[in-house]
Formats: sequence, C-alpha cells, structure tokens
Amino acid sequence: MAAWFTVVAPFLPDIIQMAKPIFTRSRNPDKAPDLVPQQIIELQDAAAQNAESIRLLAEEMQKTIASLQQASVELDRKLGTLERQLSRAERLSLVAITAALLGFAVAAYALAS
Repeated sequence: MAAWFTVVAPFLPDIIQMAKPIFTRSRNPDKAPDLVPQQIIELQDAAAQNAESIRLLAEEMQKTIASLQQASVELDRKLGTLERQLSRAERLSLVAITAALLGFAVAAYALAS
C-alpha cells in the first residue's frame, strides 16, 4: 500500500486543489440566494462540458474497439496460417523419422549379414 502512496504523494496538492468545488460560493449567508442563478449557470456549463467529454470518450472507445476487432481478425488469419505450417512440419517430421528408422534397420541388416 505504501508503494502507491509514494508515487501519488507529490501530486496530492494538485489532486486536492482539483477536488475542491469550483462553483461560486458566498461567505455571507444573506447573499446566498442571490448567487443561485449564477450557480445554476455554472452547473449547466459543467454538465455541458461533461457531456462533451463523455462524447469524445465514447468516440475514442469506438475507435479502440474497432481496431481491436481488426487486430483480432488479423490474428485469427495468422493463427490459421501457423496451424497449417505446423501440421505440415509434423507430417514432414513423421516422414523423416520413418526414413531414419528404415535406414537404421537396413544398416543393421547389412551389418548382420
């Protein structure tokens, strides 16, 4: 747990500053009702900014998903090619083993005669 804290510690003042409310506040409770329209406008602006950010994030996610799907198709194609090559290599190794055993048998018979 301490490892992540040492990484985050230098950024704590910035994180705390960002977490503070950015909306208009009044230190005088008597003027608080006068600030309501301004606070509503600020909230609407924040909501609009959030909506735009969410839209941009959704577009980025769609692009990422599309690229992942394309990579998946390419990987499937490559795996199919590799499986065919492996199958050929297995057949070739069986032929080589059979030829080696046959050669050994012929050599043993020749030495025995």
